[in-house]
Amino acid sequence: MEILIFGGAGFIGSSLTKKLLAKGHSICLICRDMSKAEKNIGKHPNLSLRSINILNEAQLKTTIKEYDCIINLIGRLYETKPGEFEKYHYDFVKKLIKSMQNEQHLIHISALGVEDSRNSSLYAKTKYNAEQAIIKNTEKYNIIKPSIVFGRQDNFFNMFAKMSSFSPIIPLIGGGKTKFSPVYVQDLVDAICVLIEQKNLNKVYAACGPDTETFKHLMQYILKILGRKRLLIAIPYSIARLQAQAMNVVNIYILTTDQVELLKHDNINNNNLANINDLIKKLTSYKDIVPSYLKRK
Repeated sequence: MEILIFGGAGFIGSSLTKKLLAKGHSICLICRDMSKAEKNIGKHPNLSLRSINILNEAQLKTTIKEYDCIINLIGRLYETKPGEFEKYHYDFVKKLIKSMQNEQHLIHISALGVEDSRNSSLYAKTKYNAEQAIIKNTEKYNIIKPSIVFGRQDNFFNMFAKMSSFSPIIPLIGGGKTKFSPVYVQDLVDAICVLIEQKNLNKVYAACGPDTETFKHLMQYILKILGRKRLLIAIPYSIARLQAQAMNVVNIYILTTDQVELLKHDNINNNNLANINDLIKKLTSYKDIVPSYLKRK
């Protein structure tokens, strides 16, 4: 198949691209950083890289017209300028679906927890609005909503392992009670491949692994694997928000005020969506994978 991927140079995108190329598909990646894509994926005769203005409808329409399946992995974890969540999570998606033809299949990667009406996070609101736009205006779509995604290049277990290498404390925002269901990147990739090839159309899936853990438990697990002793200190949301504001003023985005809002809500399948284990045979526990790359830290 001819497949177009937006945001394919990162952690999930590079894993997905390699899998699809191995299965014989032709892939075009739309990415900002060509060198990053080449480093993470390498060269392949069925792979092409392009950089376009994704907010330009004319460029979008011209770019996507030849492809059978379009996969959107674009997302921002934080804003460096006001309005970036709205621009990349929602405005881009509106322009994309307006540019698509009815026979084209859109697979959109969103996030769990964003549908909670109590969630005041801008990240959550823009992600949710994009989901609703797709459901209401797209003929052929699938939406996948992952919990935290783990794997050798992940930004969760690796980040906190690195933090524990120099910090004597690990902060537990809100007491570390937020729940997660970590999903293995290769399980997520396999589920996307099934949707591409089998076309279980117009369904929304959660992407949760077999384990549900609190943030505190996951921090304890990381320290156990690394053989380190660190203080786990509970920090109220109000204090965490003030700390985030202070860091963000000087352009440090280890934690943002929006992420503090997100941590007030569990990142699990609260709405009983179909899970990706309906698409693939077996889900992988973080306990079977994470030690293999954290022990190198």
